[in-house]
Amino acid sequence: MHARSWVRGGCIGKGSFGEVSLAVDRTDGRVFAVKTIDLNSAPLLAVAALENEIRILRSIDSPYVVSYLGDDVTESGRRRNLHLEYLGGGTLAAAAFSAKLLERDVRVYARSITRALQYLHSSAGLVHGDVKGRNVLLCSESGVGKLADFGSARRISADAGTAGAAGTPLWMAPEVARGEAATAASDVWSLGCTVIEMAGGGRPPWGELGPDVDAAAQMFRIGFTSSLPEFPSQMSKTAQDFLDKCLQRDPAKRWTCEQLLHHPFLTEPTAEIGPSPRSVQDWANLDPEVDDDDDLECRGSEDASLASTRRRLRLLASESSSFSANWTLDGWVEVAGRWLRAGRGLGAGRRSLERLVRPARVGAVTKPGRALAVCSLRARRDFGVRVGLAGSTRSGSAAFARTAAVGGRSG
Repeated sequence: MHARSWVRGGCIGKGSFGEVSLAVDRTDGRVFAVKTIDLNSAPLLAVAALENEIRILRSIDSPYVVSYLGDDVTESGRRRNLHLEYLGGGTLAAAAFSAKLLERDVRVYARSITRALQYLHSSAGLVHGDVKGRNVLLCSESGVGKLADFGSARRISADAGTAGAAGTPLWMAPEVARGEAATAASDVWSLGCTVIEMAGGGRPPWGELGPDVDAAAQMFRIGFTSSLPEFPSQMSKTAQDFLDKCLQRDPAKRWTCEQLLHHPFLTEPTAEIGPSPRSVQDWANLDPEVDDDDDLECRGSEDASLASTRRRLRLLASESSSFSANWTLDGWVEVAGRWLRAGRGLGAGRRSLERLVRPARVGAVTKPGRALAVCSLRARRDFGVRVGLAGSTRSGSAAFARTAAVGGRSG
């Protein structure tokens, strides 16, 4: 694959051994996310998980799975990077926590996850191994989710004896909690747990155990008792029946994703997935789709400001624009042939970044004979939780990044 020349922007997600940053392609202005680990300091298990994710994502293609865009090594072989599709709606976990999701919202997201898993299990021959709200990213325009973070994924055909337990304890199927390898059926259990998470305002499954129960006690209850996580009482009988089909302790009794897609809870029509903007030009020219369903956020009073922002971006993206731009490169340092904004981070924002930002001024990254417009952005007061992936290094109204439009779970 042709090496991409790209600009690293602000950090939008940070984990124990890596981080996720915004980035923009210097050739076409496409915005994407970059998951990075430091090869000099990250443990071997973290490096192996990223390499596994790269191998897996290279081999799959689904509208319900975050897209692989490339990978490389930068800074003299020190940093390993995975280039990913950027989704501006944040994580499903953040959405469930920050806003009360209606049952129809839960249905939309559950259908997306089920379709992603059906593709992985039936077409790609894969098990995800870590399905949960933090590993589902939301499309900012349509609100539909895409499955992300394939560090724990494995081939169904792989020797089960070589695969240890993986995933996140409270979302683990009983057999995985007992140390068995993840299977398609264990992904279905985790899907049910994620529905409970969504319907419960972001509270993890098994939340009834309380925060003071130690991990060993949690794993014992999940793996070695007859208990089930508590179903949210406000859910309809149809939704609770869907959970019952997912959360059977005997994996042989769980429905497959193919069967679940025909369950009444998922068959009610809803809005389909739409394209994510890739650059200033794409975003400026994107025609908003008005849906009668009020489960899609950012309607009504925001339409006027959204239209105003789109007009500004269209002006900036136009080659014939007479807008006087400041093309200086102050505050950027060159790293292995890339420009890196020093000392600035992008907090994760509570709503889609594309819907919150307003161009404050214009900077640039230039090549001989052409210029790539890069917006400096200022955020509204609530610019703090849902701009990409879970977790952030900064939040607040002063956070910004110089990236071409805008475009994040942590490494």
